[in-house]
Amino acid sequence: MARILLVTQPVDGGVFRHVSDLARGLAQRGHDVALAAPLDAPPFSLPAELIPVPLERSPVPGADARALAAIVAAIRRTRPHVIHAHSSKAGGLARIGRLAAPGVPVIYTPHGYAFAGHFDERLQRVYRGIERLLAPLATRVLCVCEAERRLAASLVPAGRTRVVHNGIALPDRPAVCGSRAGGSGSDSPLIVCLTLLRPGKGLETLIDAMPAVVAAHPLARLRIVGEGPDRPALRARIDRLRLGEVVELTGATEQPLDAMRAATVFVHPSWAESFPYALLEAMSLGLPIVATDVGGTREALGDSACGLLVKPRDAAELAQALSSLLGDREHGAALGTAAATRIAHCLTIDRMIEGIINVYREVAAV
Repeated sequence: MARILLVTQPVDGGVFRHVSDLARGLAQRGHDVALAAPLDAPPFSLPAELIPVPLERSPVPGADARALAAIVAAIRRTRPHVIHAHSSKAGGLARIGRLAAPGVPVIYTPHGYAFAGHFDERLQRVYRGIERLLAPLATRVLCVCEAERRLAASLVPAGRTRVVHNGIALPDRPAVCGSRAGGSGSDSPLIVCLTLLRPGKGLETLIDAMPAVVAAHPLARLRIVGEGPDRPALRARIDRLRLGEVVELTGATEQPLDAMRAATVFVHPSWAESFPYALLEAMSLGLPIVATDVGGTREALGDSACGLLVKPRDAAELAQALSSLLGDREHGAALGTAAATRIAHCLTIDRMIEGIINVYREVAAV
């Protein structure tokens, strides 16, 4: 049995999904897991000791100093065999914190480098500089896709980078073809997007694409499932384009797979990504997919074998792809079948957990 200290800043979205799945997988395999995160209590049961740490998403010097002190204290108290830090903020502070225990290996998973995100060029240069400065402090950079590994190899020797794709549990049942009509028969197609409502998720582009989609398919509707700080701005955009009868903001759901099962087409319009879980879930259900060609999305879709890829921020191309799948259900069904097969063969949660443990074994007695 090994002691693993997981450190994360995000407590929602794909990063926390990954960390939660990893904590459970490690515990199921007999390892002792501690989780350092900005939580007083986990949102659901986790087989890990929770260590509250005041990590914030944006740079906040005072809070960052307190978080660093808390991470150092957690390292000294838990005496882990491996520290595994997730996301830029947690990764930065955990790498600095390992100076207090230099013999403990640190695995860093970026989950999407900030310098490759949607920020302006000045901020991208700043974030790249920070990553370059901290790069020597990571024993391994464990990436969730090859696209991320290529970025990591621009900062650290390629021999210190590894890739383990995100994986998911297979659904108990696929999407039912009859449920993909949006509730009003086969002529009322429903496009579903499940995501956090925050910058970089490409929802502006998706909303801007809908007038052209409706021009081609007048009964088409868009359902955006999720919550976040951009909700008021997105609502205003919908109203400005007079799409109130076309675009629905449903809020968050505790049953994401059920929300997806209603889709005729699933869309993932992000401007920047690593290896998104929502896309994997849609693939597992056998849904036709349109996604932006960013980060590891092309890898997930098997280089377009399992869905249509479009350029980010291009509303016209996105509208064309969505209209294409809405108009050719047989093509969409074939893509969906290929996607579900790819998930079952290549992208399962067990493969992910075992792959990560193998990386731990490279640097410690795990």
